[in-house]
Amino acid sequence: MARNKRNTTRRQHREGGYNKMRARTERMNAGVRLALCGLLLTASCAFLVAGLPHHRKLEKLRADLAEVQASEQAVIDQKDAKERELRAIEKDPAYLELIARDRLNYYKPGETIFRIERE
Repeated sequence: MARNKRNTTRRQHREGGYNKMRARTERMNAGVRLALCGLLLTASCAFLVAGLPHHRKLEKLRADLAEVQASEQAVIDQKDAKERELRAIEKDPAYLELIARDRLNYYKPGETIFRIERE
């Protein structure tokens, strides 16, 4: 029995050293994981900071594009209105008479004209 007791204490002593070494290894692995997470977080932040000026420039360009498209649409609408007016003048004698009388201040005998000025 004495022999078994001695073997048991030696085994416990060896296992105790093994457990200490295992605990130290696990702490080192946890430290490595923590350092890796820190590195990844730093790299992600650097990537975002590097892309921020480009993102701002892109947003400014999109705003400029929207402004130009709105201006273009206004010009297209004005052109369409002028084309409709031209077709009406060319094909509708009543509209042509109305425009001519309005611009030249002509009126028929017995007519009363009321002018409303636009601002």
